[in-house]
Amino acid sequence: MLFIFLSYLLGTLLAAAMVSKIKGVNLQNTNSGNLGARNAGRTLGKWAFVLVAVLDGLKGLLIVILGRMFELPEQTIALAVVAVILGHVYPFWNKGIGGKGVATMVGAMVAYSPLYFLLFLAIFLLSMLLTKSATLSMVVGFILYGIIISVKLEAGLIVNIALAIVLWKQRKSIVERVKPNVLE
Repeated sequence: MLFIFLSYLLGTLLAAAMVSKIKGVNLQNTNSGNLGARNAGRTLGKWAFVLVAVLDGLKGLLIVILGRMFELPEQTIALAVVAVILGHVYPFWNKGIGGKGVATMVGAMVAYSPLYFLLFLAIFLLSMLLTKSATLSMVVGFILYGIIISVKLEAGLIVNIALAIVLWKQRKSIVERVKPNVLE
């Protein structure tokens, strides 16, 4: 239980908030107002996108690696992934307003199952060719990844909760990408 709680606390450390504070910019008052890599990149430049994405991704990666290092049950590690995502998207210190959790989820996916992450990446890239949208490609990749791990991994259903949280936080972006195509 302590590991899961600490995972949530780690999740609340938002790289975008730290980077924007150093640069003297309040990301919550610019562009989307989101405390994640995409808004950091739009506001502060590509370097900020990369830095925030890597740092946020490391949170998810670290939780899985530490869980395995301590030989915790797979269900506990999966719950810790859910907790780190919840911490990232709903940090207690910022009235529950954080990022969308994509980079943190991707980091967890890399560590949780590198093979299935490569499959996710292939699906994402193929979908990018078809949709020309990173958001929609991520949705397709997350959904197919979730289906695969539900069948193949012991705690895959629990990891799907984390995927669902990330997709829920992306709902406005998803609608923005789908709506113009529906109207044409």
